[in-house]
Amino acid sequence: MSRVPALSIVGWSGAGKTTLLTRLLPLLAARGLRVAAVKHSSDAHALHRAGSDTARFQEAGACLTGFATPAGVQLTTATAPTEALPELLTRLAGTLDLVLVEGWKDGPLPKLEVWREGLGPPLATSRPDVFALVTDTLTTSPSAARLISPLDTEAIADALLEHLRPPRRAPLPPVDARGVGSRPVQRWNGATLLPAEEDSIAVEEPLELRINGDALATTMRTPGHDRELAVGFLLAEGLIRSAEDLGTLAHCGRPGEEGWGNVLEVTPAPGVTIDSEPIRATRRGTLTTSACGVCGRRSVDDLLSRCVTLAPGPRLPPDVVARATERLRDVQRNFARTGGVHAAAALDAEGQLLASFEDVGRHNAVDKVVGALVLSGAIRTAQAPATVLTRQPAVLAVSGRVSFEIVQKAVMARIPVVAGVSAASTLAIDLALRSNVTLATFVRNGRFNVYTHPERLEVG
Repeated sequence: MSRVPALSIVGWSGAGKTTLLTRLLPLLAARGLRVAAVKHSSDAHALHRAGSDTARFQEAGACLTGFATPAGVQLTTATAPTEALPELLTRLAGTLDLVLVEGWKDGPLPKLEVWREGLGPPLATSRPDVFALVTDTLTTSPSAARLISPLDTEAIADALLEHLRPPRRAPLPPVDARGVGSRPVQRWNGATLLPAEEDSIAVEEPLELRINGDALATTMRTPGHDRELAVGFLLAEGLIRSAEDLGTLAHCGRPGEEGWGNVLEVTPAPGVTIDSEPIRATRRGTLTTSACGVCGRRSVDDLLSRCVTLAPGPRLPPDVVARATERLRDVQRNFARTGGVHAAAALDAEGQLLASFEDVGRHNAVDKVVGALVLSGAIRTAQAPATVLTRQPAVLAVSGRVSFEIVQKAVMARIPVVAGVSAASTLAIDLALRSNVTLATFVRNGRFNVYTHPERLEVG
């Protein structure tokens, strides 16, 4: 018989299993999943008080025993302890999408481990069914388990759903080597700025979409699967109804030419007209270019040329940067309720909060922060002198990854430090380097990676 998909969240006592579960449950519910949570205990304690009515029912042979109150119904089974949970998973098949079990480290379910230093060795070293390790301490996995930060609840949810998802019938798309680049990075470990080393970075490049030779929009993306991206974009914008509306989709220029692959030409099917004029008139921030062949490179140069170079300074204690994203948690009231919004905040050189907003898009949240600073007079049109700023913005903290647009907005607002909870793209790092912005990523728990202009950090 089929069972409800289930997995165990395991770890030593005090590792944070219950905390993680309470964060995962609303996030999974927001994704439309019906999720049950079960607390597993290895102690054989009675579920019904000895001598109570329900204990007598169970002793008399009831297969289900429980209480019914205005607050709900609680039922227990009379099955042997080792069989109770599997029977429950079978009984609930079709009524639930997922069961999360806290504990049962020796059980048969796939496991996600929560690990904290000082509590005991990782369980993953002795249990091959641990598929992910949630920790902010380890930098390399002690087994085949995937490492995930405890702050990245979205990534944890993605990992457990991906693990439980049945195998695809169709093969996965091939890995495109163009999607990963490398940049030098220096890591702050809480006390020392370590020597530079190469780090793998997601590539971000512009893709310009054209219809019959006319530029429609430029979007920032990871190279690869551009045809699928273009078709999805056109459908979402209401420009096509189906694949029958399309003739050809091909990159401009020739392979090997500089910038090849960054412009995609869309030709409608015979007799079909794609009217993109309303989209050109209403899309905010659309960038276009008339070049072809080397147009991808020209698009990058055009994007970079729009940004100024910030003046040196101010110099900040590393802890101001390391603690910047903690201020986001202080202001994410809507996120605490929904799990579905991003946040941005501006801090001064002492780490004091100047402005903060939430929005479903992190770009929108940044725009709101910058707008508030402009209205308050904290952002000026002229570059500030290279002095220590107090009540002027020195750090822009953002949830999620740091893309080109985030750094661009910081540059235009003349905020010299960007601190992100997650990773940065190659183009974001390139722009930060060119514009004299200090870019820090994975800013969590007092640590961060700095990719550009570490001279702003007062080390030593």
